[in-house]
Amino acid sequence: MAAVLDSYNTFQDFHSIPVTKPTTGKWRRSRIPPEDYICHRCHVGGHYIQHCPVNGDPEVNTRVSKTSDLSSKNSRVLSALSPTLCSCNSKVDCVSPLPPIKWCIWTKPEIGWIKLNTDGSVRDGNSSIGGLFRDYKGEPLCAFFAKTPHENTFVVELTAIWRGLHLALNLGIRAIWIESDSLSAVKTINGDQPGGLTSGCYLSEIRKLLGNFEGYRVSHSWREANKAADYISRMDVGLKEAVFWPLDFPDMLHDIIMDDAQGSVYFRQ
Repeated sequence: MAAVLDSYNTFQDFHSIPVTKPTTGKWRRSRIPPEDYICHRCHVGGHYIQHCPVNGDPEVNTRVSKTSDLSSKNSRVLSALSPTLCSCNSKVDCVSPLPPIKWCIWTKPEIGWIKLNTDGSVRDGNSSIGGLFRDYKGEPLCAFFAKTPHENTFVVELTAIWRGLHLALNLGIRAIWIESDSLSAVKTINGDQPGGLTSGCYLSEIRKLLGNFEGYRVSHSWREANKAADYISRMDVGLKEAVFWPLDFPDMLHDIIMDDAQGSVYFRQ
């Protein structure tokens, strides 16, 4: 019981913090990137991805074919067309074949829906959360960041979803697709597995908030297809909590968002 009361008090203290926006330090995009910046499409420096000279070139895209669907509908598993070889480089009588190469992508929501990707970061005793809202074109609406007092990774992931749902209602969003790379958080919210005592406050609040939407969906994403939320959760914005808009996004975040919107395929071993 003491653990539950401590969790509830921490929940109340954390969520009494008002949301603020960055007042200093605008991130502005220029056509000339930093010297150490590498384009995510051609892997060459000197330009951002939207200025990449190979944009639209079909020869640059890796040829892949769809082989199966994941149980989570938001991702796709693709395998390379070339055969998989083992370390002995033999296709016949191989006793230790390598697993097939897998790929995943970020999937856009349907028209009328908004997609929220969330993530939590726990490292070196510091915990923080991040989330990003995008429309059916993959265009960003806004993002949020917050530091949390929790050290339990599962609770931090739930906190990110909770915070995103509150912001979604304030933005007037009516149909929302929540995507997290925490399979445990997704299963718990969907009722596929029980939650622990420390997650009780967040879990009940999340389910109440979901009831305010005309439509909702909660699904799992591979970490590689959740790069934007992961990046935001690790940002140093100089504030305890902030909501910021596309004009304030750093260049790296813009590039990740553009990669996702263009259907970039991410490698997953």
